Amino acid sequence: MYHNAGVAGIILAGGKNSRMGAEKALLKIGAKPIIEIISTALKPLTEEIIIVSNRPEQYSTYGDLVVGDIIPGCGPLGGIHAGLLHSSGQAALVTACDTPFVSANLARLLMKHAAGYDLVVPRYRGFLEPLFALYNKSCLNTIEARLKQGRNKITGFYDDLRVRYVEEEELRSAETELDRVFLNVNTPVDLAKAQTIVEVAKK
Repeated sequence: MYHNAGVAGIILAGGKNSRMGAEKALLKIGAKPIIEIISTALKPLTEEIIIVSNRPEQYSTYGDLVVGDIIPGCGPLGGIHAGLLHSSGQAALVTACDTPFVSANLARLLMKHAAGYDLVVPRYRGFLEPLFALYNKSCLNTIEARLKQGRNKITGFYDDLRVRYVEEEELRSAETELDRVFLNVNTPVDLAKAQTIVEVAKK
């Protein structure tokens, strides 16, 4: 089990935004950019916030460190690789830049199960959630080898590692609002849904 002194928060902000027509991470929900909401949520849980983006000038105020891909053009797995390589701790909680409702309870659950595993990943509604997962630095060699082979599937290396899958029943024991936690703001409809969630919560 890790405490927050050994865990970095990595926010992946390098994805394409064709469906939104804008930088998703900088879209506002309420009065704050999504990336600021995520960073604020991660700070009490982690030792440092690392943002992976090839546009550091846009994100420098939201994290402790902004790093670019080391092996470019490899998608989220390349971002995880860069973030882990630059992190000072032994593990990192990885999130996407378009998931505004980070759950502290769920993050702690992942950390609780970290001992003895290279990766702790939720499985919700039958699908793995690799962009809200806990990665140990022991993943690095395997990830780097995959990237150099051009094998960029984000879950494609799991068979080579010790993976703790956290199933839905266990997820619900820590967090009841799982649909909200795993909401990705990919479209204007998703953004409107997230805005509604925030507005309802204020009432």
